[in-house]
Amino acid sequence: MHSIIEVKDRKGWELFHRVPHRVYKDDPKWICPLESDIEGVFSPEKNKTLESGEAALFVLLDENGKPAGRITAFIDHKRNKTQPFPVGGIGFFDCIDNKDFAFALFEAAETWLKGKGAKAVDGPINFGERDKFWGLLVGGFYPPLFQENYNPPYYEQFFDEWGFIPFEQVLTFRGDTNNIPSDRLDKMKEMLCRRYDIMVDHLHLDRLDQYAIDFCEVYNEAFSQFDHFKPIVPEQVKKIVEEAKAILDPGIMILAYYEGKPAGFSICFPDINNLLRPAKGKLNWRTIPGLMWRKWRSKELSAKAMAFGVHPDYRTKGIAGVLLAHTAREENRRKYPVMYFTTIRAHNTEAVSVYLKMGVEIDRLHLAYRKALAEGIEVKPHEFIEVDFHSE
Repeated sequence: MHSIIEVKDRKGWELFHRVPHRVYKDDPKWICPLESDIEGVFSPEKNKTLESGEAALFVLLDENGKPAGRITAFIDHKRNKTQPFPVGGIGFFDCIDNKDFAFALFEAAETWLKGKGAKAVDGPINFGERDKFWGLLVGGFYPPLFQENYNPPYYEQFFDEWGFIPFEQVLTFRGDTNNIPSDRLDKMKEMLCRRYDIMVDHLHLDRLDQYAIDFCEVYNEAFSQFDHFKPIVPEQVKKIVEEAKAILDPGIMILAYYEGKPAGFSICFPDINNLLRPAKGKLNWRTIPGLMWRKWRSKELSAKAMAFGVHPDYRTKGIAGVLLAHTAREENRRKYPVMYFTTIRAHNTEAVSVYLKMGVEIDRLHLAYRKALAEGIEVKPHEFIEVDFHSE
């Protein structure tokens, strides 16, 4: 007979982290996410969402007392004050191929969320930023990018049969930089910058304070109308940059200005996930030297776009095209033969249209689901698009 325990201490965390190693033990594509990244989501010191929200983590033990499944549940009470009804979330779901175990985990999470007043649940999502750990992988089962959800195909049936409704498509675009129409983009960029007084530049670490202020101004205006939006402040941006100094590339962290005012951003990082494979989720004094050595030896890295946005006041000024042209300029194409543009919502039709014109293709698809937890709650999915995958 299985049992479910709530994570309350270090021993609970150890059981939580052991689950995916059992689920993916025979899957060569899986790369273990960093345990510290996951724990940070549930740390009040690192995740300010916990100032207005709550979270719980559960581990399912099989009849032999071994960890066989895990799930987290969370709710942001402050955000829910602006919503038509309170919505909770689930995330970091992993389970061996056992429907009874999966349903027991869903039940535990939903019971907790109902007790906190939730009328609906979204999942699998992240408790905080929308640019990572978001959605269930349903197409494009390739080795995951950094902080990208990866899961076995059988998870989709678990969600469907438990009553979750596909609510939002999250797209990842992939482009071989040699195929990006750089000449056309460069001419377009030159024409738009001349016509509209647009200036574009990348991050300069000695001017990080102003960069953080400008980024936040655009970000908060660009995404305020989206579900799960949470405004950010410059201190958060500076902290991310400081923590990632060892791996970031300022040349692919782009800001655009219209008549001197912050108008858009395209933020990319070198994707180091494949370099993290040997670490098996643990980044410490034993594994960091190996990571840095592999990064130093690596002749080619992919670039992963972490965030892309245009201030609503300037969306008719060609800012998106200028940003992409500057991101895909020659020096970056030499460094990064492949670029990924991630966590693009299908209902963000402007961004999807711009990417498709660049000669890139949808490489993988994640779905975020929603399920009503109370009578009278109607689930209205966002706009979906048709997605065809090349052979995997």
